[in-house]
Amino acid sequence: MLNNIELKWLYDVVMLEELRSFTLAAERRNISQSSFSRRIKALENAVGFEIFNRNSNPLQLSLQGRGFIVYARNLLSDIEHQIGKIKGGEIPKYRINIAAAHSISISLLPELISGFSEKPDKVFNIESIDVDEAVNNIKNGKSDFILSFFNDELMTSPFLYHKVLDARLYLVSGCDPGGKPLYRLGDAPLPLMKYADESYMGRQVNQLLEKNFKDQFTYFCISSMSELLKRMILDGHGVGWLPDYSIRDELRKQKLCLLEPKQASIKTGVFIYRTHSRLNPSSERFWQYMKKRWAA
Repeated sequence: MLNNIELKWLYDVVMLEELRSFTLAAERRNISQSSFSRRIKALENAVGFEIFNRNSNPLQLSLQGRGFIVYARNLLSDIEHQIGKIKGGEIPKYRINIAAAHSISISLLPELISGFSEKPDKVFNIESIDVDEAVNNIKNGKSDFILSFFNDELMTSPFLYHKVLDARLYLVSGCDPGGKPLYRLGDAPLPLMKYADESYMGRQVNQLLEKNFKDQFTYFCISSMSELLKRMILDGHGVGWLPDYSIRDELRKQKLCLLEPKQASIKTGVFIYRTHSRLNPSSERFWQYMKKRWAA
């Protein structure tokens, strides 16, 4: 049986997870650092494991702490929500915390969440970040969900996943007024709008470049943001690989053209991931909604 756990300890641990500094978290909680440290230690003694790895710099959650912080954050949210309902005043909304890859947050996310509006008890808290940072967020309990691409590390416990759609990266060029491509592969070397090597898309494109397209491109612009690269391609500065879901309108309006779609495309998938830890009621309903709506 658990020892008595004080509610203020849960607020402490959530603040420490956010700031990753005992000094800053103690200041924010308006107590001395020594008292704050004792309260965190008391919570760890009560649950029976270390929530933080104090040997790391900056401070990191332990493996067990990653699961616990999700429970703590959502428990506090539920308590505040239920007390608001009892008091009859303004009811705090449950937060649905989503981290999404840049291209997904801009091109897909509004469509993905558009039908989830049956109850006004929630607010979406969306962070648009690169894929690797999004994966790190869910590993460390910072996000309830991430929308991202296939990731082998997130396909096993303690994570759950659901495939939203199949996607492809296509090599594209801007078009002239007649709808013809401004660049063709036979005109190599072509100016390439390239993803940064450390980004997910950069790694995928680099594999294809090394395999099939050596010495056929010169780098014109390098960025991890696909929307920036798309803008550069639309302005006629060169070619680049873009996800199909982000270029549907441009292809239909003949502002972009596909170059060698069979030889130069890259298959991938878009997934929604979460931890196995139970989330707040709105987040759990959102998970079921995503699984049902995107079952195909």
